Amino acid sequence: MARVEVGKGRSQIDNTVSGLSITIPSKKNYFLILFLAFWLMGWAFGEVMVLMSLFSPENNAPRLFLFAWLGGWTVGGAFAIYALLWNIKGQEIINISGIELQYIRRLPIFQRSKEFDLSSVTNLRVKVEESSMFGNYRGMEPWGISGGSIVFDYGYSTHKFGIKLDEAEAKHIVSTIRQRFKSL
Repeated sequence: MARVEVGKGRSQIDNTVSGLSITIPSKKNYFLILFLAFWLMGWAFGEVMVLMSLFSPENNAPRLFLFAWLGGWTVGGAFAIYALLWNIKGQEIINISGIELQYIRRLPIFQRSKEFDLSSVTNLRVKVEESSMFGNYRGMEPWGISGGSIVFDYGYSTHKFGIKLDEAEAKHIVSTIRQRFKSL
């Protein structure tokens, strides 16, 4: 008889004196991690070769084109490094107290934080969109660095967290938040 292991989830929910702290590690996409690691080796080679070419006195190549290409190549490499670090070690941290909801995106080398006035946070809900190879992805969702299964309204804007969470885990998190903060 086949047995399917019970899902344990990725998130960790801690009750604190001031509220809740929810930590959600990034969902590992091992194909993307390997692809980006190999791609970045080629990227580094291209970066070094163009830099050497730019500062070589014997180079007759059009310098303006090389500078423009180098700028685009560097931006592409920075994005790939960010995506690689997010997929390896990224974390979403949501701290909710009686007065604010704080959302932190943490990487090994830096973090970004947004604070929301809890009295303006409304309509906390689960919104899992069906994904397919040719689905209507927006932004950086295919790279695993944006989007989210847990959604809330803040004034006239909508915010998401819980990137690539399974629906059951997202429902558990929303239920836990609502038990502690009835207004949400």
